[in-house]
Amino acid sequence: MRKRNIFLYLVLGFFLTGCFQTAAMIGPAITLVSTGNIAQAGITFLTNKAIKDETGMNTLEFVSNKIDERKNKKKVDDNFDINDDFIILVKNNFNKTRKIILTQNQSKTPN
Repeated sequence: MRKRNIFLYLVLGFFLTGCFQTAAMIGPAITLVSTGNIAQAGITFLTNKAIKDETGMNTLEFVSNKIDERKNKKKVDDNFDINDDFIILVKNNFNKTRKIILTQNQSKTPN
């Protein structure tokens, strides 16, 4: 009993301190245990491994970076849209005001 508790504490300490290097195995292992689907666990592991080899990031980092890039791009695009809309609005108001002033000046001039 005592040996089992020591072993449990060592394993938990190993996982919780960040010394566990094969983090890509945790997700598929949980999938395998919870669903019993070996194919799904294998595909998950191979996908994680391919992303790690291709990008140097784990799946979570890769997805979060893509989400951040999309948010930043959307903010930039939104700012350009707002600026463009503002410029169009100012030009339209300027033209309307100019027409009103010109018509008022024409009506005031004696014929």
